[in-house]
Amino acid sequence: MGELHSPRLQPKKENMERVEMMEIIAGILKQKILWIGLAVVILFASVLTIALLGSTINAELKGAPMALVLQDEGVALQSGVELNFGQKIADSVMTSTGSQDNSVFKWTILTDKNEAMDAMNNQKYYGALIIPKDFSKKVMSVTSANQTPGEVEVYINNGMSQTVANILTQVVEKMETGINDKLRTQLAAQLASAIKQTPEIGQSPSKQTSQTASAQAAAMQAQRQIMQNLQQNTLVSFTIDKVNVIPGHSANGNAPVSVTMLAWMTGLISSILLFFVIKKVEPTKKTEKALTIGIQIVCAIAFCFIASLVILIVGNGLLKMTIPNSFEFCLYFTLISFSFFLMQSMLVNGLGAQGIVLVMLVFFFGLPMISLPYEMLSSASKFWLYSWMPLRFGVEVMRDFFYFAGTNMIKPMTSLLSAGAICLVLSFLSVFMPVKKSKTSSLGF
Repeated sequence: MGELHSPRLQPKKENMERVEMMEIIAGILKQKILWIGLAVVILFASVLTIALLGSTINAELKGAPMALVLQDEGVALQSGVELNFGQKIADSVMTSTGSQDNSVFKWTILTDKNEAMDAMNNQKYYGALIIPKDFSKKVMSVTSANQTPGEVEVYINNGMSQTVANILTQVVEKMETGINDKLRTQLAAQLASAIKQTPEIGQSPSKQTSQTASAQAAAMQAQRQIMQNLQQNTLVSFTIDKVNVIPGHSANGNAPVSVTMLAWMTGLISSILLFFVIKKVEPTKKTEKALTIGIQIVCAIAFCFIASLVILIVGNGLLKMTIPNSFEFCLYFTLISFSFFLMQSMLVNGLGAQGIVLVMLVFFFGLPMISLPYEMLSSASKFWLYSWMPLRFGVEVMRDFFYFAGTNMIKPMTSLLSAGAICLVLSFLSVFMPVKKSKTSSLGF
């Protein structure tokens, strides 16, 4: 018995334990599922990184459409020189912020203020600069006792994008300082040139009389006063007003995106739930398959409408989210989420788990893009993803509902409903396709 507990046997026992541990580790490492799982994790992380960061990591605003309404009639100096400071500002704006697609803003020159306002209401421009008819006259009032700065009206289309609105506000503030400095320099040069051309001032001292000397002294004093006014007073002031304003309690302008995400998840949950509910039926006849499709549609409409009521009660009643019209909100949310359901259910019922993965990939790839202005997306994202992304149309409908009184939603709503209708027709046509009983995940779609 003493030999069993001999110290000589301890190393042997420890070696056996090490061998057993190594065999366990080796057994784990030999399992294919471990390496398959690692490959799935790598693939999953790579795809989601590209999906969530690919469209936003180097996002820069380029080619945001802006309107510039130039109505300035100019002003004529006593020397006969005609000045148009409005045109100078237009040239400066076009030069400083760019006029091409690869610049921050892309400017369009207009002549009518109402045209610019209507275009902003139709979401064609992120903002507008209005230079009125009397702009040059007010700028030149610096030479008189009653100096009034020229006013440039800036309208920011807040509802189109809070991000662009913030960028535009910062640009306008810098633009005001730069334009004032530039006009001071140009106006000082023009006034100095005009004074030199005055006959009395142009005479030599030997030909000057006491009257001309007094006139010259008065002119010089006036010039000094004008130069002082140029340095002390503001020549141009920018007044900023927001149109289609984002109200408070609107998720800082992200309410359309948030609601669209809820609509997408409502459609997805409904399609997965109804897939598993009807999966057990295993319809084989054409009439049975058509009936199951009809049941899915009726149930989905009910689910989407109930979800709209819940979101309305929680969002508006509990969280105090600003919702312009309760009935219209429920209507639009139901239509959007039901359209999403028709697209998703065709994939889920037809592909099973693979369909669910595909729907989630569309969500992850689309989420970052719908949160950014179109002009901040890369060319690849615009062409390959944004152009067909269903989430994009849902956001456009909801943005118009929340901030534009529902005046521009016909096109995106038609796109959504048309895509949903096509998926619905394909679903009903699938009843004529044979289905193997063993493949219960297909259900005839």
